[in-house]
Amino acid sequence: MKLIWASPTYGPVDPQALKSQRVAIMHAGANGHTWLGDASPDKMKFDVARNAVAREACESDADAVFWCDSDIILPSYAITRLASAEKDFICGIYFQRTGAHYPLIARYTGKNFQWFGKWEPDVLMPIDGCGFGCVITSTKLLRAIDHEWFNYQKYSEDFDFCLKAEKAGFQLWCDTGVLCGHLPDPKPVTFETFQQEHPELYGGNDNGTTDAVRSSEKSGNLAVPGGESGPSPAEDIPEAEIQPGVL
Repeated sequence: MKLIWASPTYGPVDPQALKSQRVAIMHAGANGHTWLGDASPDKMKFDVARNAVAREACESDADAVFWCDSDIILPSYAITRLASAEKDFICGIYFQRTGAHYPLIARYTGKNFQWFGKWEPDVLMPIDGCGFGCVITSTKLLRAIDHEWFNYQKYSEDFDFCLKAEKAGFQLWCDTGVLCGHLPDPKPVTFETFQQEHPELYGGNDNGTTDAVRSSEKSGNLAVPGGESGPSPAEDIPEAEIQPGVL
C-alpha cells in the first residue's frame, strides 16, 4: 500500500511519541508498504490542517493516508496491521487524556454518539465514529466525499468526517488489537488506565480482553483479525456529547 503520513502538530513532539511513530513507520516500510511523503501541517487549526492533508492526498498517487496525532504512542506494528487489513477506513484504539479516559471509538444512535465500553480482542469491529489519533483512510474514500471533509459542526472535526464517510456508503472499522497510548504528563493513558478507571466494566475476574491484548502485543502478531463483522461489545458507556476539544 502506498501511504502518506499525516500528523498535525503545534510545535515540538514528545520524544516518547516520536520514537514510537518512527518505529511504526519503519515497521510498515519493512513489511511491504511504501511511504510517498509527509503531509503533516504545523500550527494550523485541526479542521484546516486535516482538509489540507485530504486535498493533497486526493491529488497524489497514494492509496491511503495514515493519520496520527502528535501525542499518540503507537505499537510498533500499528500501521502495518491496519494497512494490511485493506479497508477504506480502519482505526486503532486510544483513550481520552483526562476525565473518565473513554476509548475514542463510538457507535451512532441516530441522535448522538455512544462510547464503546468493552470489546472482543483482536477482531475487526464495525464502528460509527472515532478520533483520528490512529486511522487509515483510503484516497478512494476521500475522493468520494465533497471537498469539505472536516468541519466543526455538532461534533469535533474527526467525528464529523466519520458521519460523512458513512453517508457516502463506507463502513468504518476498528482493529481492537491495535491499542495506543495517549500522552499527557507524566505518563500515557492506556487501556490499563481505562480498565482501572472503570471497575464496573472490568472488575472481578474478567481479564480475557486484557490477557489477549497483552499476548498480542508481546508476540507482535501481525495477523489481521478475520471476519467481516466483529461481535458487538459486551457493554457500552452511556451516551455523551462529543464536542470539539474534549478528545
